[in-house]
Amino acid sequence: MAAALEFQTAVGKITFIAGSTPEGRQIRKTKSYRFVEQNVTPANLQIALTQLGQLSAMTALSYEKIVTSEITG
Repeated sequence: MAAALEFQTAVGKITFIAGSTPEGRQIRKTKSYRFVEQNVTPANLQIALTQLGQLSAMTALSYEKIVTSEITG
Protein backbone atom coordinates (compact mmCIF):
# COMPACT_ATOMS: atom_id res chain seq x y z
CA MET A 1 0.00 0.00 0.00
CA ALA A 2 1.42 3.39 -1.00
CA ALA A 3 1.01 6.43 1.19
CA ALA A 4 0.92 10.02 -0.02
CA LEU A 5 1.10 13.45 1.56
CA GLU A 6 -1.81 15.75 0.80
CA PHE A 7 -1.22 19.48 1.32
CA GLN A 8 -3.55 21.11 3.86
CA THR A 9 -2.25 24.53 4.91
CA ALA A 10 0.82 26.78 4.91
CA VAL A 11 1.61 29.48 7.45
CA GLY A 12 4.25 32.22 7.38
CA LYS A 13 5.82 32.86 10.77
CA ILE A 14 8.00 35.78 11.91
CA THR A 15 9.98 35.60 15.16
CA PHE A 16 10.79 38.92 16.83
CA ILE A 17 13.19 39.96 19.59
CA ALA A 18 10.92 41.63 22.16
CA GLY A 19 13.52 42.68 24.72
CA SER A 20 15.16 40.83 27.55
CA THR A 21 14.34 39.61 31.03
CA PRO A 22 15.96 41.10 34.14
CA GLU A 23 18.32 38.10 34.05
CA GLY A 24 19.43 39.06 30.52
CA ARG A 25 17.60 36.30 28.65
CA GLN A 26 16.14 37.20 25.28
CA ILE A 27 12.33 37.43 24.96
CA ARG A 28 10.97 36.19 21.65
CA LYS A 29 7.52 36.81 20.22
CA THR A 30 6.04 35.26 17.07
CA LYS A 31 3.45 36.41 14.58
CA SER A 32 1.81 33.97 12.16
CA TYR A 33 0.16 34.71 8.83
CA ARG A 34 -2.27 32.03 7.65
CA PHE A 35 -3.38 31.08 4.15
CA VAL A 36 0.05 31.22 2.49
CA GLU A 37 -0.10 29.82 -1.04
CA GLN A 38 1.24 26.28 -1.35
CA ASN A 39 3.44 27.08 -4.36
CA VAL A 40 4.85 30.45 -3.22
CA THR A 41 8.54 30.78 -4.07
CA PRO A 42 10.98 31.10 -1.17
CA ALA A 43 12.16 34.47 -2.55
CA ASN A 44 8.63 35.91 -2.73
CA LEU A 45 7.76 34.64 0.75
CA GLN A 46 11.00 36.11 2.13
CA ILE A 47 10.18 39.51 0.61
CA ALA A 48 6.61 39.48 1.95
CA LEU A 49 7.55 38.42 5.47
CA THR A 50 10.45 40.88 5.58
CA GLN A 51 8.14 43.74 4.63
CA LEU A 52 5.56 42.66 7.20
CA GLY A 53 8.30 42.37 9.82
CA GLN A 54 9.38 45.95 9.15
CA LEU A 55 5.95 47.19 10.27
CA SER A 56 6.78 46.16 13.84
CA ALA A 57 8.80 48.18 16.32
CA MET A 58 10.50 44.90 17.33
CA THR A 59 13.51 43.49 15.48
CA ALA A 60 12.73 40.48 13.27
CA LEU A 61 14.92 37.48 14.07
CA SER A 62 13.74 34.78 11.65
CA TYR A 63 11.16 33.86 9.01
CA GLU A 64 9.60 30.42 8.41
CA LYS A 65 7.10 28.67 6.20
CA ILE A 66 5.27 25.91 8.04
CA VAL A 67 3.41 23.41 5.85
CA THR A 68 0.82 21.00 7.21
CA SER A 69 0.06 17.83 5.25
CA GLU A 70 -2.18 14.84 5.80
CA ILE A 71 -0.96 11.31 5.16
CA THR A 72 -3.37 9.42 2.95
CA GLY A 73 -3.16 5.85 1.91
